[in-house]
Amino acid sequence: MLIMSDHPKNEVAQTTAAVAIASADAIGESPVWDQAGQRLLWIDHLKGVVHEAKPDGHPGWRETRRWELHRHLAAAIPRARGGLIVAAGTEVLGLDESGALTPFAAIAADPALIRMNDAKCDPRGRLWVSTLSTEFRPVATLYRIDPDGKVTAVLDGLALANGLDWSPDGTRFYLIDTLTAGIDVFDFDADSGTIAKRRTLVKIERGAGGANGLTVDETGCLWVALTGGGEVRRYSPQGGLLQRVAISVPGATSCAFGGAHGEELFITSRSGRMPDIASSIGVAADKMESTGPDAGAVFVCRPGARGRPGAIFGG
Repeated sequence: MLIMSDHPKNEVAQTTAAVAIASADAIGESPVWDQAGQRLLWIDHLKGVVHEAKPDGHPGWRETRRWELHRHLAAAIPRARGGLIVAAGTEVLGLDESGALTPFAAIAADPALIRMNDAKCDPRGRLWVSTLSTEFRPVATLYRIDPDGKVTAVLDGLALANGLDWSPDGTRFYLIDTLTAGIDVFDFDADSGTIAKRRTLVKIERGAGGANGLTVDETGCLWVALTGGGEVRRYSPQGGLLQRVAISVPGATSCAFGGAHGEELFITSRSGRMPDIASSIGVAADKMESTGPDAGAVFVCRPGARGRPGAIFGG
């Protein structure tokens, strides 16, 4: 079923997020709440930085640590054996608290043409990695990386594969390929780690921005960051637009719930100009640049929903 997201603004709830951490990221991405560590993790895709932040009283947050890895990053996720698993370029690396890196796995791709763009773990602890084509052609792939290091190509023909997540009951998988201007849903088989029956759940209208990172809350609703739109949108599991959360710059990139009770929505952002390809999906000319003191910051609000901690990598 295809549901257009062109409802008038006065039919949906409106919320505004405030700056939580003025991190000045080039491309802040992939926020994840580490429940065991009671910390927020996110990355700067372009600068190659892994950030950590913790609560600093009410309602403040402060950056408590960063690891500068000097390579393109897609995500940094807690792992069962301790430390983090990091998706970087075409490699998956272990990162310990001291900053030491160890090889874990790699995808079979030319790093000049393909790189990892987003990543998240499924409820069974398998790492799923979306990739992009540096030329924005439909030659990128979605991969599954098992805890034993086995790499499986799951879906081909993607161009700018981006946000991904699962429904709370584990029967649905959601994926964004930004240049298709939509959000797709698949049937998910948790036992085999496979997806099937791709269909479009939401089509983003021209001018609203490019669908980028996403998270699913405990009720099964999708929260989707629109880069070049300056907002996160909440959609029902059926695709209906329910809520908008605005930030002060156009470059919203991704989002995740966290905090002690899972009630805080964190929104990462980018600074600078979006790639020219963004205009092909209708990003408005005056939204292509994300500038000013808030650009690249992490924003936070309590939108009246509750999320789930990020799943950890089983390896």
